[in-house]
Amino acid sequence: MKGAGYVTRDSGARGASYSVVVPPGFIRIPGGAGPETALATVLDQLYETSPGPEFETRFVDALRRVGDADVHHAVLDSYVTAGPVPDAGVACSIVFAAVPVTRSAYSDLDRLLLARVAAGATPTVVGGDPAVSWELEAAAPHERERVLRRRAVLARVVGHDHLLVSIVLTVVADEAPEAPGRGQVADAFVELFDAVLTTVRWRDDRGRLITDRPVE
Repeated sequence: MKGAGYVTRDSGARGASYSVVVPPGFIRIPGGAGPETALATVLDQLYETSPGPEFETRFVDALRRVGDADVHHAVLDSYVTAGPVPDAGVACSIVFAAVPVTRSAYSDLDRLLLARVAAGATPTVVGGDPAVSWELEAAAPHERERVLRRRAVLARVVGHDHLLVSIVLTVVADEAPEAPGRGQVADAFVELFDAVLTTVRWRDDRGRLITDRPVE
């Protein structure tokens, strides 16, 4: 590899951000942005300037609920489908969040991941670092949408001994009567999620891609 845009792992590089290939039909909502700022970002990606009042109200209300729940400001980014899949009423989100681990004699991240594996999680790799993946339970009773699939990933970040990144997929169906093919659509989103995970790359504080390959 050539160029100033890369840095090797063995140089002591530490992941400060990440990059990912966003699938077509998904839009990015930056973590920590206020509802109005997030709405403007979404409209830029949808090439819309004047959404209907119902869309704006529902979107801003939803973002406020997300912000209220994110009390530790851990959410890095959310990627959501630009509306439900036609004729299926199914939508999907992928949320990246930072998970700091308190420093202690027991805060060994590899042991933490192995404990997840012992509880049934599947070992995997994200960004070249160890990770685990497992299915989460369905929605809580108070949630409006019906959750079809929910999967979580915990991944180590290069250069960090007290930080993990969680990546959570949620596939939901609206309250409309059961539509044919919803299960297949949900399964397709899970396969897409697995493909997205293979595109995650860690970057250092200068935005350089951290790589295992030699850099000239």
